[in-house]
Amino acid sequence: MLERRTFVLADGSVRSYFALPPDYQEFPPPMDPSGRFLPFGPGGPPGPGPDYWNSLGLDGRGPAEGPAKRKYAEEEDQRDKAGEFGMRRPQFMQHAHPNGFPVGPGTRGEFLAGTSSPFRREAADQGRGGEEARANKYMRIGGGGYESAGFRQGGGGGENVVHKHVQVDQSALKKAFLNYVKLIHENTQQRKIYLEDGKNGRLHCLACARSSKDFPDMHSLIMHSYNSDIADLRVDHLGLHKALCVLMGWDYLKPPDNSKAYQFLSAEEAAANVDDLIMWPPVVIIHNTVTGKSKDGRMEGLGNKAMDSIIRDLGFGSGKSKSLYGRDGHLGMTLVKFSGDEAGLKEAMRMAEFFVKDNHGRRAWARVQPPTLGSKDDENNPYLVKLDEKTREKKRILYGYLGTAYDLDKVDFDTRKKVAIESLREYKSTK
Repeated sequence: MLERRTFVLADGSVRSYFALPPDYQEFPPPMDPSGRFLPFGPGGPPGPGPDYWNSLGLDGRGPAEGPAKRKYAEEEDQRDKAGEFGMRRPQFMQHAHPNGFPVGPGTRGEFLAGTSSPFRREAADQGRGGEEARANKYMRIGGGGYESAGFRQGGGGGENVVHKHVQVDQSALKKAFLNYVKLIHENTQQRKIYLEDGKNGRLHCLACARSSKDFPDMHSLIMHSYNSDIADLRVDHLGLHKALCVLMGWDYLKPPDNSKAYQFLSAEEAAANVDDLIMWPPVVIIHNTVTGKSKDGRMEGLGNKAMDSIIRDLGFGSGKSKSLYGRDGHLGMTLVKFSGDEAGLKEAMRMAEFFVKDNHGRRAWARVQPPTLGSKDDENNPYLVKLDEKTREKKRILYGYLGTAYDLDKVDFDTRKKVAIESLREYKSTK
């Protein structure tokens, strides 16, 4: 009794044959239903030999793989992968991250960047439970922070690495950050040592305080503050880490590592981080308020009442003036303090914008500020003194800007101790 058998060739076509008894010796060889001779193995018995089935991959071990066969299989595999990517390329491009990291519609991303194929990993994840199997892993930040706490989340590395700032209480972190910002900037010598990056002395950790060890440079100190494992001081160290990065003009949104990529932040972004940290309640600092020297050589300037009158004439209904004095008399600087609420902030910002529009803001003052104020040369300086067209008298040109943490060393001791530091962006976002 002949047994009919069916098989599939390597090119996908289907073939059938009738199996012959092992002792069958009739010649010529039998033919399949298509009328073609069935092959024999070399030197083997009539009928399909083992080498033939090996070549078709039907002996359970796969086809014989010579060098040519392996090369052909590898080329086929590459073509299959290229075809698969080509078919799904529109899906990649549709959800592409602007920095080149493919992401999906969610904040975590449908595909994570890595060296392996996202399609194979997608299938593997389904076998392991998908996202749930990776819930406790962290995504490596690729140059941003996270929306949930002011940090954007980027792709990279194929794993999830959460910025440590988002692992702690955000209210406590903000408080620690702002406290360290003030502590650094109200101490001029401390700030100078940090800015010199350890070139003129070893650095210390303000969070560790007296128990701090010495650090050779700011990178070492920032690595310590970000990676400190002291549980009771974790929030303090992370707040200090952020404050130090802002001071140096570095990117606190990127975890520090040995590549120091976090240190590459544009000048515009660094300046924005500085301008964001304002004194609270708001203060506008006005310069060039001197009027000359007295007979005894002491500097004289506009007093509180005179400045209150001037700012009212400029159209500002609120704000209280405080002229600053030193050992040699008037310092040529006046603080205008506003209430610590939304109305006070709006009025302070309106005054600061008034000076900027007249090209008399912070940057303008930095350009024209003379080495000494109150000299006779001031009267001939068109950037410091102008002629009043109505009274034909010479008047000082005022320059002003919103006070930030970086101005703490300019204000008087009493003001420095009473003000706090606030994030302008965060304050606005809560209103």
